Amino acid sequence: MEKAKILLIDDDDIYIYLTKRMLKGISENIDVESYMDGEQALEYIESCIEQGLDFPRVILLDINMPFLDGWGFLEEFRKLKPKIKQEVHFYLVTSSQSQRDKTRAEKYEELTEYVVKPVAEDRLIQILDAAYEDYW
Repeated sequence: MEKAKILLIDDDDIYIYLTKRMLKGISENIDVESYMDGEQALEYIESCIEQGLDFPRVILLDINMPFLDGWGFLEEFRKLKPKIKQEVHFYLVTSSQSQRDKTRAEKYEELTEYVVKPVAEDRLIQILDAAYEDYW
């Protein structure tokens, strides 16, 4: 069986570490890529497209990051979206509970949901179930 692919984009190394541990605890059948800024993640995505590699079906994206933040990442992703052949479930995972950020997120049709940190294991399972129901 092919592994479920998850992309974490967040500059908080503790969040990345804990989320990876939770995901590995949920299933050994999960492959997690992580990047600490949007620019690195975009390079990874472009590489997947160019090389014809399987694309992550779930992206967990933070808003506040150095270099290219979550909003900038979403704008750049929109340019690449026509080249991606499979469905992608985007979750904006942030510590921001600002109504302004939530309202801004609604303008991005690419986003599946706005999720406030911390993210519990049962919530990760729900996210995986929504994207990979054929895997579980």
